[in-house]
Amino acid sequence: MPEESAGNRDTQVASKAHFTGHITFGDDHGRGLGLESNLEKKVALLLRYAPDTVDLVEQRAFEWYDSHGEYHTHYVDLVRQTRDGRRIGYAVRPVHRVSDEYQDKLARIKYQSASQGVFDDFRLFTEQDVCPIALHNATHLHAVRVAEPEADQAAAKVVGAMRGVETIGMLSEQIGMDGTGLRALVRLIASRHLQLLRHERISDASQVIKVMALH
Repeated sequence: MPEESAGNRDTQVASKAHFTGHITFGDDHGRGLGLESNLEKKVALLLRYAPDTVDLVEQRAFEWYDSHGEYHTHYVDLVRQTRDGRRIGYAVRPVHRVSDEYQDKLARIKYQSASQGVFDDFRLFTEQDVCPIALHNATHLHAVRVAEPEADQAAAKVVGAMRGVETIGMLSEQIGMDGTGLRALVRLIASRHLQLLRHERISDASQVIKVMALH
């Protein structure tokens, strides 16, 4: 079983009014992350598989005060930690629910959290910020996250000998394990040993370069 969520508030297990769910990120058993909308699911996939992400947690509590000095608890939907040590908070909300009052609240949270050193940045993420290509690739990376040792070793050998630019299809042919070998190559994209040459949906025709040595 995955580790329990690192959030400060339990997400809803079920609702008649909106999507709820659970996703597991990370190596081995991973860690669970609760979701309370389909948009949160999309954003979680995008953020977790962004190249500079090292961790992602949900529903982190932050105490903020309004214009009257009254304190409130805001649960930050998602918090991303990056490779350079930054912590970025995200409010996930559909555009039609982003009112002026809500934006004022987020502006206060952004200022106060930065002043207190809690977050390095605080951002609003709506459906308009969801890139279809990035979401497709993040979903693909997540779907093949479970290691397949034999294929992973074969892919590491082929990629280790790689020089210059190759297509995923050509590398897959060299591995010679059909879909299993292809999944191993996608995992090497997820681990950042391989990098897509262009911003495009991952496919056999996608060109990749080796950016990190395999040990």
